[in-house]
Amino acid sequence: MYNKIIIRDNIPYEIKSKVPKSRFINRDGSLNKHVLGLYVKEFNCDKVLEIQGKFLICKTIEDAEIEM
Repeated sequence: MYNKIIIRDNIPYEIKSKVPKSRFINRDGSLNKHVLGLYVKEFNCDKVLEIQGKFLICKTIEDAEIEM
């Protein structure tokens, strides 16, 4: 059972972690994609969503049907 779910573009994702975006910003203001990628890999996830200055580290929920 999933506790935290977000749906983007009709795709459901389980939220595994919520992290401030500032943790992945280099001194020059650029995003450190390598470190973010390692963080995503650590949680065994496959998607990063950005909401209100935070990154949601998510895993795609497979075999889910969305009823409307």
